[in-house]
Amino acid sequence: MVREEEIINDVVYNLRRLTNLEDIVFKAAEQSKSYGYNLTINGVTFACDVRPQVNKANYNLIVQHMRSLKEQTDKPLMLAANHFSPESFDGLPEEGVSVVESSGNCNIVAAPMFIRISGQKAMLPKEAKGKAFNEAGLKVIFYLLLDEININKPYRTIHEETGVSLGTIKNVIEELGRGKFVLTTENGRFLKNRKELLDVWQTHYNQSLKPKLLLKEMEFVDADCRRDWNKIILPDGMCWGGEGGAFLIDRYLMPELFDIYTETPSVKLMMTKKVKFQEKGRIKLYQKFWKDNTDEKTAPKILIYADLMGSGNSRCIEAAQRLIENGI
Repeated sequence: MVREEEIINDVVYNLRRLTNLEDIVFKAAEQSKSYGYNLTINGVTFACDVRPQVNKANYNLIVQHMRSLKEQTDKPLMLAANHFSPESFDGLPEEGVSVVESSGNCNIVAAPMFIRISGQKAMLPKEAKGKAFNEAGLKVIFYLLLDEININKPYRTIHEETGVSLGTIKNVIEELGRGKFVLTTENGRFLKNRKELLDVWQTHYNQSLKPKLLLKEMEFVDADCRRDWNKIILPDGMCWGGEGGAFLIDRYLMPELFDIYTETPSVKLMMTKKVKFQEKGRIKLYQKFWKDNTDEKTAPKILIYADLMGSGNSRCIEAAQRLIENGI
């Protein structure tokens, strides 16, 4: 992709400039590889993947990807990006992944090579100017991801089923088209690259929308209620997300923290006498932001996937990948 090649070109130029090493070259990897480039520095060739930026929201997804690359190649691993958050800049090398910014800042370790450069002005990410990934746009994308038929519904139907304005819906779908996520033909509209869109959506959802949906923090009233949490009958309008929802789907992940989505007042959950209000409790109650007519005990799988991916916990990331493998 053009954007990735721009980043890797900047990496090579600035590393040459800052290290005085001329033997720094790259070439595209074979299409069968799960990484984009082979980057050679002073005779050492790295399997190099490229991302626009690495931050808290996408860090765990990237770590999982880089771990999978370790099983596919004997080359040392590298990740190049315009910008790394401080945590990812230090954390990825601990995973055995060298990092380099397009500015030349780097932490490269591949014995006997060690290069660390800091202090160069990084290319900080700019806020997206489009509508697709603001709060209203995220609700529209969630609706489109829920069912493949939704993308081809009339705008007015999407408005009625999401509560989002017609103008925003039009802007979001047009922007997704420019991003190659929506294909419009004479037979209608179709969603493309769904998994990629899901991951872009979950990143933005965890960054900007989910924190604003938090209503209350709670805790179980005692150890028995905590142990038997899955026997709690949630009031109408509430459902389990996150780790609890994942457990109810396939019994794989034993939950430690709990997300509940609600369209009814929190006092109704209190009336079960199983929970109590407590700051920094293990239960977080979030405003439900989608419409449905079901009485499911769990939130939609794509939302549970997003909750797990945004948790920052490796066992949750593994559970999220199981959802993908089993057909989200």
